[in-house]
Amino acid sequence: MPEFVTHNEQRWHVHMVRVRYADTDRMDMVYHGTYAAYLEAARVEMLRAIGWVYAGMEAQGVLLPVVHLSMDYHHPARYDQLLEVRTHVAEPPTSKLTLACEVHAEGVRLVSARVVLVFLDDASRRPCRPPRGLSDALREAGLVAPSTPSEGR
Repeated sequence: MPEFVTHNEQRWHVHMVRVRYADTDRMDMVYHGTYAAYLEAARVEMLRAIGWVYAGMEAQGVLLPVVHLSMDYHHPARYDQLLEVRTHVAEPPTSKLTLACEVHAEGVRLVSARVVLVFLDDASRRPCRPPRGLSDALREAGLVAPSTPSEGR
C-alpha cells in the first residue's frame, strides 16, 4: 500500500493498522473509542512521512494537544481487518491544525472524522504559530486542502 493516495482530488497520507482482538468489544466490532488511538497514530505517522517527528516538535517547545474530535461511524471494523487510516489537512494551518480523517477497509469508508489541534508554546501554554517549515512541508507534500473563497469570513 502506498504511503499517499489521491481521493476526491485531495492527497491523503495513509497509515495501515490491523485490528487487534483487544480493540474489539463484546459485539465483535472495534470499540468506538479505539478509533481515536488509530487517528493519533495516523497523525504522528503523517508528520513523520514529511520529516517532522512529534517528539522533535516537543523538544523545540511546541505542543500539539487535541481540542476537538468528532467522528461519524458508517460501518463497523472487525477483528483482523486491515484498515487504511487516511489523513489530510482540512484548512491551512494557523495556530490550529485541522485534520480530515477517514478509516477505510476493503474499499468501504467505515469512519469519517475531524480533529482540531492547537499549537501551544510549552513555556507559556499559549497558542502559537506552527514551527517554522511545518506548514510549507505539509503544502509541499500536497496534504493541505486548497482554501475556498468563504474561508476566513
